[in-house]
Formats: sequence, C-alpha cells, structure tokens
Amino acid sequence: MNNTTCSLTKKDPDHYCIDSCKLLNSKNISITNPRLILLSLLIKEDKPLTVDQILSLTKGDLAQSTLYRVLSDLKEFGLITEFRNPENSIVVELNKAESEHHHHIFCESCGGITDISLSDNLENLIAEEISRIQKNLNVSIREHALELYGTCGGECRVCE
Repeated sequence: MNNTTCSLTKKDPDHYCIDSCKLLNSKNISITNPRLILLSLLIKEDKPLTVDQILSLTKGDLAQSTLYRVLSDLKEFGLITEFRNPENSIVVELNKAESEHHHHIFCESCGGITDISLSDNLENLIAEEISRIQKNLNVSIREHALELYGTCGGECRVCE
C-alpha cells in the first residue's frame, strides 16, 4: 500500500521531494524515505552521479547498504539506469522518459559525464548494424551504448 504524502516535505520543502512522491505513486511503488532521498537527489542534480557522489551529497541520510538496496529496487522498477564509468564505478541516472535514448561523454580530466544524443540517422545506422550482427552471430542484443572519452576544457556541467 502506498503512502500518498511525502514524509520528507518538512525536511526538504523543495518540489524535488513532491516530484519524487508523484513519480513513485505513478508507478504504484511504495514510498520510503530512502527512495525519496535518492529520487529527490537525482531529480535535483539532473545529471549522472556515482555511488560515492550520492553518498556524499546525501550527507549521511543513506547508509551505503541501503543505497545499494534502493538502487536495485529503482532499477527493477525502471526508474533509473546504471552504468559504469572509466574508473569502473557505478553511475546512476534517472530515466526521464521511456523513449529518451542517449549516450555519454566521459571527461578524463575532471571525471564529468555529459549526456549526448546522436542524430536519428546515426542511431538508425547503428540499429541496422546491430541487426546484422544479431543475424550473423545468432545473438540477441537488448541495448547498446556509445561511450566517448576526452577532456572537457573546463566547460562541462561538472566544472561549471
């Protein structure tokens, strides 16, 4: 049974908590403080975050073991996506829209991660190549990711 009120509203009067409650309610997911804390942070930051960044930004409100449990739950519910950065750390981002497919640029200098979208033409070419690979190798590919590595010149979202 879902709670319909946001138990963090007094602690976090920002709209992020209310948005988190609405998101959980829309998926008929039980509202818990750890879920609200994580979702509110991901909505507020609006960028991919590592587990270490999440732990730092939540300032002790989430134990590491609790965070991993919440990440597993939210991933299973389809609310977040996990991937690994070049340092092999887990990175988490909110799934903003079911149809919003994107890729990432990793800054090797500051560690920043920037979301990028490819042109429809390039995505279609990649999809055609994936189809060819599936047919030729008799495999089933469920998703793809393009990762670009470079330096941002101090102008990425992390450096701003």
